Amino acid sequence: MNRHAKIAALAAVGLALSACSAPAPDTSWAPPEWPTPTLTVTTIPAHLDADAFSALPAFRIRNDDVGVQARWIELPGRAAFDSKVTEIVRASIDARVSAGGVAYAPAVSPPGSGLADRGCISGSTNRTASDILADPLLGPKDGAGVAVVCDIVVATGPYLGQRIRAVSSDSTDTTVVVYANTSTGEAATADELWAHHALVTLHGEIVNLLRRDTDSLGVSVQSPDDAGRALMSAALAQTIVTPDGTLVVPVAAGFTSPELRSLGITPTTERLIIGVPAGLAANLLTPLGADLLSVATRAGQFTPPATTPAGRDPVDCTLVPCVALTYDDGPSEFTPGILDELAKRHGSATFFITGERARFNVELLKRTLDEGHLVENHTFSHPDLAQLSSARVAAEIEETNAAILAATGVPARVFRPPYGEYNDMVLQTAGMAAILWDVDSLDYAKVSDHAVLSRAVDLPRPGSIVLQHDIHPNTARTAGAVYDGLLDRGFVLVNLEQLFNGELPTSGVIRRLP
Repeated sequence: MNRHAKIAALAAVGLALSACSAPAPDTSWAPPEWPTPTLTVTTIPAHLDADAFSALPAFRIRNDDVGVQARWIELPGRAAFDSKVTEIVRASIDARVSAGGVAYAPAVSPPGSGLADRGCISGSTNRTASDILADPLLGPKDGAGVAVVCDIVVATGPYLGQRIRAVSSDSTDTTVVVYANTSTGEAATADELWAHHALVTLHGEIVNLLRRDTDSLGVSVQSPDDAGRALMSAALAQTIVTPDGTLVVPVAAGFTSPELRSLGITPTTERLIIGVPAGLAANLLTPLGADLLSVATRAGQFTPPATTPAGRDPVDCTLVPCVALTYDDGPSEFTPGILDELAKRHGSATFFITGERARFNVELLKRTLDEGHLVENHTFSHPDLAQLSSARVAAEIEETNAAILAATGVPARVFRPPYGEYNDMVLQTAGMAAILWDVDSLDYAKVSDHAVLSRAVDLPRPGSIVLQHDIHPNTARTAGAVYDGLLDRGFVLVNLEQLFNGELPTSGVIRRLP
C-alpha cells in the first residue's frame, strides 16, 4: 500500500472513531434571560385637594421689589416640619437675592390686593414652570423672579406630605417633599426617608432597567459619579409613598452612567418616573420611612395634629410680614367678641389690662390666655405715671401684676404706660419694658367706624404695633373688618411675643419691631 493510500485509510478510521464518540446535540440549552425587573415605570400620583386641609395654618408672601411669591402650609405645634418647610422657602429667596442683588424684607401690598388667599393651590406643583411664573396668584410680578408653590401629596394616618416646588425665571426648578408624623412631631424631607446606601442601590437598578434592551448582561454596574449622585439625590427628595406600597421617585431628564454610555445608550430626554416596590424598598428605608410605608399601605384617614391657638406657634417675622394688634383698658363686655373674630382668622393679639378690671373678669382673662393671646400690665387704675411718685408707680404696677398672676397663673412681662406717658423714674420703677405703638387707630376719639378701619388697616407696616381699646363699641364693631383688611394686605396677625421671635423685650421703650 503506497503512502497516500495509508494516509487515506488512517483518516477513514479516524473519522469512524470520531463519529462513534461524538455526544448528541444538547437541544435544552438556551441563552440566559434577564431577571424580572425590580423597578417599574409609572406616573406621578395625583395631588390631594387643598381645600380638605383648610384648617391648617396657611402662608403666602409677596415681595415685588425682590421678585418673589411663595405659598406653603404649616402644622400647629409641629416646629420640626415647619422649620424644614420654611428653610426651603428661605433658600429660594436667598438664591433670588443673590441673583438680583436686592435685599429681602417682609413686604405688604395695598388694600384690595387679595393676599388673604393663602396656602396651596391644588395642582400647582404639576404645572409647567412658565405657567407658574405667569400666574399672578403664584408667580412674581411680571414673571421675573422666583415662585414657591405647594401641594399636599400624602395624608394618611398621622402622616402628611407637602410637595414644595421652587421655579425661577433664570430656569432653576427644584422640588422637595416634606413629611411629618403629626403624632410624634418627627419630620423629614423625602430623601431622609432613605438609608444612606439606597442612592447607590437604586441608581444601579435604574441602570439595569435602561440597558435591558441591549442584552448587555456582562456589563457590571459601578457606583454613580458626581453628576449621577446629584441627579439621584434630587430624585429621592421628591419621593411619594402610595397606598399600594410603591415609592414613586421622579428622576429628571439626563440620567446616564459610564455603563450606559459604553453601550451607546444616550442620556434620558424626559423625566423618568420610577416605582420602587415595597419588597425592594424594605431594606433601603430608615425607620421613619419604613413606618410611613407601613401606615400608607393601610390607607387610614389622616389624623391632623391637635388644634393649637395661633399665638402659641412661633412666627418668623423676618420672613412673613407681621403686625402686632394690641388692646388697652379692658377686659370689657366687648372683649369676647374680639376674641371670637381673632379665632375665626387664626390670629393673635396682646391685651394690656387694668388691675381693677382684672378682679371682676377672671374667667375672661383665662379664656384670653387659653386662646393664645398675651395678657400684660396697663397699671391698676390707669393714671399718668409720669405725674406720680415712685411709690405710687410701684403700687400701680405691682398690684396689676398680682391681679394678672392670680387670674391667669402667668406673670405679666411687659407694661404699657397709660397715655404713653413715662420718664426714667417710671421705667426704672416698673422694671419691665414699656411697649408703646407706631399706629394709633384713634378708636377712643369717637371717630367714625370708617376712620378706625382705615387707620388700623392702611397705616401699619411690617413690624408695626397697633393701638386699639377693647372697651369701645366702635373697636368691637370693626374688629373683623380690620383683621380681614390686614390679611388682605398680606399681614400675619401676631402677639408681641411672636413679633419679637419668642423673646419679649426686658427693658427700654418699644414702639415697633426694628
